[in-house]
Amino acid sequence: MSQPTPVQGWSELLLAPPEFILIDAYIDENDELVANVELPRDVQPCTGCGVIGLHPLHDWRRHTVRHLPVAGRATRLVWRKRLLACLEGCGTFVERTPSIAPGAVWSRAAARAAVAASQANIPIDTTRKSFGVGWNTVMRAVIAAADLVAQLRPTRVGIDETVMTTGRLTQRRRQFLTALVCLDTSLVVAVAQGRDKGSAAALLADHAPDAKVVACDLFSGFKSAADTLEDAIVVADVFHLVSLGLTALDEVRRRRQQQIHGHRGHRDDPLFRLRRVLRVGQERLGEDEVAKIFDRLRDADTDDEVAAAWVAVDLLRRVYQAPDRDTAHRRLVTFYEWLVAVDVPEVTRLATTIGPWQDEVLAFFDTRASNAPTESANVKIKSIRRAARGFRNCTNYAARIRLHAGQPRSLPTTTRIRPYSAAAAAYR
Repeated sequence: MSQPTPVQGWSELLLAPPEFILIDAYIDENDELVANVELPRDVQPCTGCGVIGLHPLHDWRRHTVRHLPVAGRATRLVWRKRLLACLEGCGTFVERTPSIAPGAVWSRAAARAAVAASQANIPIDTTRKSFGVGWNTVMRAVIAAADLVAQLRPTRVGIDETVMTTGRLTQRRRQFLTALVCLDTSLVVAVAQGRDKGSAAALLADHAPDAKVVACDLFSGFKSAADTLEDAIVVADVFHLVSLGLTALDEVRRRRQQQIHGHRGHRDDPLFRLRRVLRVGQERLGEDEVAKIFDRLRDADTDDEVAAAWVAVDLLRRVYQAPDRDTAHRRLVTFYEWLVAVDVPEVTRLATTIGPWQDEVLAFFDTRASNAPTESANVKIKSIRRAARGFRNCTNYAARIRLHAGQPRSLPTTTRIRPYSAAAAAYR
């Protein structure tokens, strides 16, 4: 253990709360920095009667709290606290300061640093180890900070679900989380446990009652929840529709692979070798490339079912490339006519799926809304779950989401000590 260090200059290094006086500081046997501090003698309000005055000293108490690390070393503040006797004789009380709450295990500056770490998606367990406090202590600070996040009242929202617990390693069933996202800012407005009409309707009623546009995937529960809002336009997401078309195309290719070769796709099988190029839109390919692909499909599948499914997906893509709603409607009719003509079971099922959502599909051309911001927010939500190695408590998960994905990121900009040209010259 080092000897106590002189006071001069250490108050700035310790970043101690400004109202304290640093008595001494040393490094103990655990390689931690210990700072002994106390408050200057000043007037204090009595906690019993509220009288403000210079109350006489009755005794001393010691209050040890964790503080911000200094140069990577854990820090403890030992506050030599005065026990004062009230001038009015109502009893004794200890002096107080805004920097350290009564009975707290760490300073408020340390709690703010822990909240900032959670906002940067650093796991709670990592934070509590760095500060030397309990997991629940850090989580309580995170929940309190999440409650202070400004509530959004968006008019254009997206709804999507994500997995909260997989249930693969336990006997629990999979649990889902429904997220409500602002389409204009990509910020998470609120989350609720579950994946049904009830959870989605509660989110919309509580956090977006004035929403005019609601984007969602082709889940009837979300559509029914959006229909509970007055004058809200429901938009079927573009990405999910095209994804359904590509899924139908893969199913046709796999079925024909089994019928022709009697086994799943191998490396040298013609249909298997085309599996990736078939997912590319024909508008991205040249005429010669498209012609070569059709020739290879005819050689690999003499019934032309895979080629017919590929054309169906291309017609579905062209619906969303239309300049206006009327053109999109005509292209959608052409899409239906093609599916009837080719009579492939998988793409026929695709038509029966899209049919009830036709109005929502065409609503895209009135609003130009998609669930892309919602999917972007979902990536952040999943990154939180991965960093924490999963969640079982929805309240804790929702608090972490509000801090990390529910408010704009305000990263501080540190002033450079060298100009860019000098920094570049240093690495030459």
